[in-house]
Amino acid sequence: MKNILKYTLIGAFLIGFVSCSDDFLEEPKPTGSVTDEVVYTSESGVDAALTGMYSVLRGYYASHDTYGAKAYYLGADVMGTDLTVPIFNWYVFEHRWDVTENSNGRRTNWAWELFYSVANISRTHVEGLSTSPLPEETRKKYISELKAVEAYCYFNLARYYSGSYLLGGDKPGIPLYSASLSSGVAPTGRGTVKETYDRIIAQLEEAIPNMVDGNAKYRFNKSVAEGVLARVYLEVGNWAKAAEYAAKARVAYPLMNEATYAEGFNTINNNEWMWGLPFNADQQFGYARFYSFIDHTSPGYNDIYVSKDFQALFTSDTDVRKSLIKSTGSTNPTTSFTTEKFRDFADRSGDLVFMRSSEMFLIEAEAKAEMGDLGGAKDVLLDLLKARDTAATLSTAATKEALVDEILIERRKELYGELGVSWFDLKRRNQPISRKGEAHRWPVEFEAGNARWNFKIPQAELDKNPNISEADQN
Repeated sequence: MKNILKYTLIGAFLIGFVSCSDDFLEEPKPTGSVTDEVVYTSESGVDAALTGMYSVLRGYYASHDTYGAKAYYLGADVMGTDLTVPIFNWYVFEHRWDVTENSNGRRTNWAWELFYSVANISRTHVEGLSTSPLPEETRKKYISELKAVEAYCYFNLARYYSGSYLLGGDKPGIPLYSASLSSGVAPTGRGTVKETYDRIIAQLEEAIPNMVDGNAKYRFNKSVAEGVLARVYLEVGNWAKAAEYAAKARVAYPLMNEATYAEGFNTINNNEWMWGLPFNADQQFGYARFYSFIDHTSPGYNDIYVSKDFQALFTSDTDVRKSLIKSTGSTNPTTSFTTEKFRDFADRSGDLVFMRSSEMFLIEAEAKAEMGDLGGAKDVLLDLLKARDTAATLSTAATKEALVDEILIERRKELYGELGVSWFDLKRRNQPISRKGEAHRWPVEFEAGNARWNFKIPQAELDKNPNISEADQN
């Protein structure tokens, strides 16, 4: 709880910095100390406070592989099958799966603190807005956005620290809070996986009707919340709802053309980006940034490569995505390919993408295939593939199983480096991982449901939370 509070105070300081008068800049203070006086009395004050909350999602933690929420996804990516870390450098411990079994490890502590802190900041703002003099409709709009952010944080925590939903809803979930830490709420236990996802779904379902689509792209709007809910329904296997919300979420975000795709992802102004975090000069951490690891055209560590096995999946020479995977000319099979999918600007000011409409096409296609609507799934999939490859044709998969497998491969080809799909998809579908052969310096092989799929609960949480004991550890 102390660790979560640390991030709460960071968020409070950011809130004070962007929204308070000089009288409130002397020292970090809990948000509650400025609630009625400044933050919640005007829309500009609330907007500034929420900007501070989102900036925490891009903030630096304690090391070069924990620089914000993007590091959460990149860590999952290198734990999967498609990206490799053949050099003994940052992310090698994630790549080798060393990080999941250490309850005192940097990554397990960082992810826990990051998402619980943002969830708590969100809940603090909800409480502040509940007594705000702003009009009711305005308060509803902000409260709904904040609840969606809180649900997003719990979803990310559940995917790290709990097992696949397919393993059973009665398995251990994560602690959930109904009030902020500043309210004096007591620590809670883990509950169950079903309780965790029921809360996440209910919160998003409640929030979406009151949300708007007019926010800046770094903020949650209605479409982004629908996209998060589509992800959650996909996670729990509610195929009808996953397809429904994915279709809704992508409407206002047309797929980019091949020329734009070939330029490399770096700007929030890309029409296909639904949610992203823009570059902030105050959060420029040198080599401790996303592009430093994966963009070999930019100065940095340049230690993440594309697996030779993954590159072989791009069979069409007219697929723009294949053109972005570059041969290094190395005779070492572990360093044969890099990607220019993510290409930072010369001044290192690239923005970070967290949701694109292409993902929504893939969610809808997978969900429809799982429901047996093979024709509908193939049509949705072709809509996406035509935007990437002019020679794309309708899938010839004859069975549901074959079509789902095809869609899962397309998820990897479209979303690698963004959302950790190769690892998260294996986990949510309760499948094993087998990463071996000459393309991988460090092989990894774990059966489905192995305890190593779940990160340990931080030891600090076990030490301070009376409702979580060693017996509750993963």
